Amino acid sequence: MKILLIVSDNCLEPSFTNTATEIRVTIGLEHDFDDILDVTRGLLTNEQLAHLHRLWADDTFPRNFERNGADLIITARE
Repeated sequence: MKILLIVSDNCLEPSFTNTATEIRVTIGLEHDFDDILDVTRGLLTNEQLAHLHRLWADDTFPRNFERNGADLIITARE
C-alpha cells in the first residue's frame, strides 16, 4: 500500500483518505505531526504511523517530493 503525505498551501483542516491502494494524509503549512496523529487516530497501524513520521521528519529517509499546483506530495522513494 502506498502512503502519501500531502502538504497543501490551501489546506485549513487536515484530512485522511484510505483506499484499497493508498493512504493519503493532507495537511497545511501550519500543521505539525500532532495534527497528523489527530486525523489518523485509531485508523492506522503503528507501522503506518511510523512510515508517515519518516515521510514528515526523517531527513535520512529516501523520499520523493513532487509539486502539483498548491500541493507538495511526499512519498517514499522506491
